[in-house]
Amino acid sequence: MAESFKKTSEPELKRVPLEEVCLSILASGLGKDCEDFLRQAPQPPSDDSVQAALNVLEEVGAVTSERKFLTPLGQHLAKLPVDVRLGKMLVLGSLFQCLDKVLTIAASLSSKSPFSTFLQDAATAKAKHKQFEDPDSDFATLCNVWEQYKDARSKSIKAGYSYCQSNYLNHASMHEIASARRDFYNLLSGIGFVGKGDSFSSFDSDSWNKNDINRNSSNWTLVHAVVFAGLNPNVARLEESCPGSYVLWNRDQQVYFHRTSVNASKKRFSGHQNWVVFFEKFGTPNRTTITTTCFVGSMSLLLFGGPLVVKHTDRIVIVNDWMEIEMAAQIGVMLKELRRQVENLLLKLIVVNGNDHTTDGNTQSSSERKAVISSIVDILSHTSTL
Repeated sequence: MAESFKKTSEPELKRVPLEEVCLSILASGLGKDCEDFLRQAPQPPSDDSVQAALNVLEEVGAVTSERKFLTPLGQHLAKLPVDVRLGKMLVLGSLFQCLDKVLTIAASLSSKSPFSTFLQDAATAKAKHKQFEDPDSDFATLCNVWEQYKDARSKSIKAGYSYCQSNYLNHASMHEIASARRDFYNLLSGIGFVGKGDSFSSFDSDSWNKNDINRNSSNWTLVHAVVFAGLNPNVARLEESCPGSYVLWNRDQQVYFHRTSVNASKKRFSGHQNWVVFFEKFGTPNRTTITTTCFVGSMSLLLFGGPLVVKHTDRIVIVNDWMEIEMAAQIGVMLKELRRQVENLLLKLIVVNGNDHTTDGNTQSSSERKAVISSIVDILSHTSTL
């Protein structure tokens, strides 16, 4: 029996994602080369798994290009014991004052699906779930589910349970989402992004929703941009192959909407942005599908995407090495500067010497911070269809 346990038990460093481990190594100054440091462990992870973790951290923008130092964002993420992509969403959601929606999205993505399916009542369940659907966004759909459940649950625990039963929602999942929302908020409070005195309640949120931290929560262009910032490079381009027929490309790979996405059954996409953000990608022998999707405009990619290269003579800007966007070079340069200013804000918000306050203050933004955030929100709001 003991022998069988030895054969099946894997060391923790070979079982868990290593992003948090690498963040801790770089943040604590234990080493500047994560691979070299981890090779010294009694049962080290493979170099490939370490490189995969560093790839994720570079995509998120948590490490510098040489992967030996943390960026200002990375220094914040090192203090958040959550998936780094969700952590980035939470940091930017609080910075851009749309935290309520981002809390719900991050909590939902880290929990089991709130939708219950019953083989015997599949048609009824599908009809019930239809009432929550946003026309274009699975992320907004998840927020609709939470808001409706929250209203019922605010009356009593029994009312919340009954609402789940009658609408084919998984009550355990809704409880999990509520707990995750609260946990994420407390983590942000712990690193100085929200004030400890700010009122927060999962089920009594009138005052919470009026809080400055949620000033922009109704701006879905901004919310989706923040979601994209966390999930980048999970992006696909929607192209019209012939009138009325569309294809999706994730770099040079053709992908399809997963049947569970609200966008899967659409035949026409006129008027939508050409870029699709997705949470996960599933490969099968016949096709690769993307699930939990929404649309974003080019400006979201330019402001929150990966490496940005301005090609002055060609009048295009390239994001993530493959997403080409036609744009005047001067605008591309301006957007690069805005990105730099956001990074500077994150640098100023780093908690110094373990104090529970930041250089700009926890709850009151400086004029510089307000100006940068206002500029980005205005740009996104006025270019949402680009």
